[in-house]
Amino acid sequence: MKSREPRASSRRDRPPPEPGPLAALAGPPALTPPVSTLPGALDRLASLDAPWLTFHVGAAPSELTAQDAFRLAGRWAAALLAAGVDRGDRVILLLPNGPDFVGAFFGAHLAGVVPVPVAWPFFPEPAPRRVAALAPVLAAARPKAVLTTGDYAGGGWPCPALTAPADHPAPLPSVDATQPAFIQFTSGTTGPGKGAVISQGAAVYNAWAIGHALGLGEGDTGLSWLPLFHDMGLVGALLTSLLYGFRLHLMRPGDFLLRPDRWPRLLSETGATLAVGPNFAFDLAAKKTRQPELLSLAGLRHALNGSEPVHRSTVERFTEAFAPAGLAADVVRPVYGLAENTLAVAFGLEREEDLTWHQRAVPTVGRPLAGMEVELRGPDGAVVPEGVEGEITVKSPSLATGYFEAPEQTARALRDGWLHTGDLGVIQGGRLYVTGREKDLIFKGGQKVYPYEIEAVLAAEEDVPPGGVAAFAMPDASDGADLLVVAMELKSRSWAGAEQRVRGRLVEALGLRPDRVAIVAPGALPRTTSGKVRRAACRALVEAM
Repeated sequence: MKSREPRASSRRDRPPPEPGPLAALAGPPALTPPVSTLPGALDRLASLDAPWLTFHVGAAPSELTAQDAFRLAGRWAAALLAAGVDRGDRVILLLPNGPDFVGAFFGAHLAGVVPVPVAWPFFPEPAPRRVAALAPVLAAARPKAVLTTGDYAGGGWPCPALTAPADHPAPLPSVDATQPAFIQFTSGTTGPGKGAVISQGAAVYNAWAIGHALGLGEGDTGLSWLPLFHDMGLVGALLTSLLYGFRLHLMRPGDFLLRPDRWPRLLSETGATLAVGPNFAFDLAAKKTRQPELLSLAGLRHALNGSEPVHRSTVERFTEAFAPAGLAADVVRPVYGLAENTLAVAFGLEREEDLTWHQRAVPTVGRPLAGMEVELRGPDGAVVPEGVEGEITVKSPSLATGYFEAPEQTARALRDGWLHTGDLGVIQGGRLYVTGREKDLIFKGGQKVYPYEIEAVLAAEEDVPPGGVAAFAMPDASDGADLLVVAMELKSRSWAGAEQRVRGRLVEALGLRPDRVAIVAPGALPRTTSGKVRRAACRALVEAM
């Protein structure tokens, strides 16, 4: 009798496959900054009596040394104490990029109070309108004073408005690392903003980690047009330069928006080695700069692209546009961060392969900074495998302590030492790729639709201004299903046949047909202070049309 060949095991008999690696990354070991508070960092830099800040406002630049900044901060602190502001109170900072913002910000620390930077308008507007726009922040923060300019002193504030520092500094209380350094109200792209409370220690750590990752030092030179009330401008530019002692040149946002070519021209004139900006800024600079071959950008080492989804097409466009100026091919670096981690989480410091995700090329934002961890979690809270999309969660020495007087929101966001960001990502090959936001996802015909894909396709149209497209879902009144809606800013000469063109373009590029297309005038779509469209507010706008 012949022996039987061994029977191939059935699917049921086979052992389960070996699980793949989990979607988790850790940065290098945690760092120990040389100081524990921002006033300590300012005092340290002031002792060197070195040049620090240059403000490019008006016809001639103005200088502010660290010693000058420390003295100005002491005078703003004295003005606050004279106004009866007590330790731990909040004060609103409504000031443009300039010496008084710097003095008032650090002056609040020296007085033991908590600065709340808020949006300075890109272009002048009546004071009552600015006060009305800030009503949600004023209600949440309950400030005891507003530090602002004379133009905005009479807007009907609920507390005293201080428009100038005192003549002399006053004796000041001490500050430790656990005290709040500032409250950063998030931009509210998907709803009302929340006030992330950032401690002194968290602010110092994040700025130190940024500089460590980039290898920054006293020999570097930074240039930023970003508003100092925004985390990327405040932490990524101002505080990082404070901790590392390099020179920083500051423009005003309105000057960049009016003349985007001013940014690369100043990069050339100042010999900057560091620049920061959101994706749309790199696009604008590439499109609007004439004769780039006359510039010199060979010394630019890092151009950090973050604060909004980074598009590979933008990175390539900027790199190609300024190659004649000597810009190296790997200078534009996609980065990821958010206000609840003070700012930076991960930097893409090396060119890696893009992730193709839902027909979209997603650049990597690299690996976490020193002392930081990232895990991607599924709906059940478990860490997902590599290659699977999940919610980005972050553990870090620079996490916010919570949202100001919002325990329920804090409990949802901060769980067991991990920040649940609401952002979606994929980890592949030891690198993080940010794919979107949970609240932005649209479910259409049984599939996930990412608004960024739609917005990127339509943003390439000639008459669309930066940030002039928003894609979002609206519930169908009949059955509650998602309707895919596109709102798009166009100049009046392009309105004729625009809805048909939009539908045709999206069907051709993505195989998607929007249920509704709303064409509006330039500037009509609500945006955050950093220029991102506010989709929840855009939805309300379209619903009211």
